[in-house]
Amino acid sequence: MTQVAPRIAYLLHRFPGNTDTFIKREIRALIAAGTYVRVISVWTPTGKETTEESLTEWRPLTSFLLPAKTKTVSDILAFCFRHPGAFCAGAWLAAKTGKPGVKGGLMQIAYFLEAVLAAGIVRQQAFTHIHNHIGDQSGTVTMLAAKMAGVSYSITFHGWPVFFDAENARVGEKVNRAVFTRSISYFCRSQLMLFARSRDPSRFKIVHCGIDIADYRFRAPRAEVKRLLCVARISYEKGLAFLIEAMDRLRGFGHHFELHLVGDGPDRAFLEELTKAKGLTDRVRFLGYLTEPQVRAELDAADVFILPSFVEGVPVSAMEAMAVGVPVIATNVGGTSELIEDGVSGLLIRPSDIDSLCDAIVRLETEPGLAQRIADAGRRTVVEEFDARKEFAKLNAYMLEFGMIR
Repeated sequence: MTQVAPRIAYLLHRFPGNTDTFIKREIRALIAAGTYVRVISVWTPTGKETTEESLTEWRPLTSFLLPAKTKTVSDILAFCFRHPGAFCAGAWLAAKTGKPGVKGGLMQIAYFLEAVLAAGIVRQQAFTHIHNHIGDQSGTVTMLAAKMAGVSYSITFHGWPVFFDAENARVGEKVNRAVFTRSISYFCRSQLMLFARSRDPSRFKIVHCGIDIADYRFRAPRAEVKRLLCVARISYEKGLAFLIEAMDRLRGFGHHFELHLVGDGPDRAFLEELTKAKGLTDRVRFLGYLTEPQVRAELDAADVFILPSFVEGVPVSAMEAMAVGVPVIATNVGGTSELIEDGVSGLLIRPSDIDSLCDAIVRLETEPGLAQRIADAGRRTVVEEFDARKEFAKLNAYMLEFGMIR
């Protein structure tokens, strides 16, 4: 086979979105390292999902497949006539890997047609490798597009959403057909090996999520705990109702904390009503989505960072807090314990346990020296193990290793 310079396509469901900060950093880092990377976005994000500034930055690097234009049907037909063998091979794989039932079949047809459009761009722009994040429906499109374009692919798996329906999402099939998978934690890798029924970890690369350490100025924690902060998607799996309940209980114990919630999502209206019902509107502020500099300003003003999630990968928001020197309290779920050592670099609590959460907050307020020890150790952990530059360099090496052959 002919050796050619690697040209990597990131195939993503909807990009650039407000929550795609980590993926944006990753792509920028790969480009800065000299790797040719462009993006294929299945859908163009709406005004609520992105900003005009972000679209302006990424539009020159991104090919958007949908919403559909009149040319879409002709593009699909053209691919079918130009590459009938590849089209049939993709259709066979789509039929083999679709979810059961009528709805599953219809969705798989949609993913197949999206993959045809993506495969056309991969061939036109001579990409040698496709990379995907998450592995859900966009992972399906990636697998099918790679089959029809005749290139290799890889997937970064973050964790819980795709694992909850791993059999119907065909996680094992996607993993076994990929030249490598990237896991953000050992926990994530163990689940992939389980679903793929593999005993060989060599194709399951662990590359942590990371942050640019230089962007985060460390400062010692304050002596008094006043402001609590959570940066997360406002959705059920983040366990934020328990944080509101904890605020109510702590008030009953005579504590006077305030809580800032950064983020947005489907649970916001419910949580705002819960806050009102508890009489906590003077203590809990919903700030919505903030820019990266605004989030760093919130971190600098916070005394404790709390992440009460039911499920997590390895939370980047907690890394950011640790880099700044804000003591972190997080639930011991998913890969969180690979970031936080309980009592050393943070406090781990039981998920859905309000008593455990309240006790941890009070400990940081009352136990002498605890916040400082945790802050110092947290910063060291992030610098040594979650520096984005080091982690992106690992990923870039894998991209070059597996994306060279067309």
